[in-house]
Amino acid sequence: MLANLNLNRNSPFSFIEYGFQAYYAYVFLMVWTHPELHPVSLINDLAVLMAFEFIMVHSGVFMAVMPRKWSLFVFFPLYGLFAYSFNESVVNTNILYIYLLTVLNRMRFAFSNVAPEVRVYQMGKSAAKAVFYFFLILAVCIGNSIVPPFGLTNEFLEKSHYFQTVKSSGLFIEKPYVPICMGFIYYTLPVLYFVYRILKNFGRKDSFQNEKLVFSRTTVKSNKF
Repeated sequence: MLANLNLNRNSPFSFIEYGFQAYYAYVFLMVWTHPELHPVSLINDLAVLMAFEFIMVHSGVFMAVMPRKWSLFVFFPLYGLFAYSFNESVVNTNILYIYLLTVLNRMRFAFSNVAPEVRVYQMGKSAAKAVFYFFLILAVCIGNSIVPPFGLTNEFLEKSHYFQTVKSSGLFIEKPYVPICMGFIYYTLPVLYFVYRILKNFGRKDSFQNEKLVFSRTTVKSNKF
């Protein structure tokens, strides 16, 4: 089974997934560096989104390994409750709708029959993403004092009445540049790795085609003699 696993094959769902992640990375970066260009509520929503990702990062694993009935009748409603609680914590739900599309893309294995090797790959990918999330959240929480606020300074937050709009408290809310920095890194690095893999595969294909062309020319010359 593992011998048939092709890690270099990119399905259309992969491009959808990383397309969404590239969009998230852009939004996090823009809010981090130029918050004055966005609604102040988006600052809180992005901070809460990164906290909510703690729950949803496991969705890909559970949906991949559990039987379909468990996925549809247990985990899907359970994650729905988490999504509802997340909705109660945000001010503007626009980013929530986009995020839920990403979650549904992760959960697609609950609604279709896929090859065992694809499930194995998804399990490994989701587990790696969960580990990456835990290491990243640990790093930004410990080193929150050295995370640059950029545009999200205390002066800006006070002036924009940010603290009057939030519905919760904690490090992620009181220092929103910490989870926003985390979100930017969390979504950017996988996209960069995905682009690197695509470019690397293109290089391999070009090299293979050139070798095939040279081999064909050599064969033709040999046949002439």
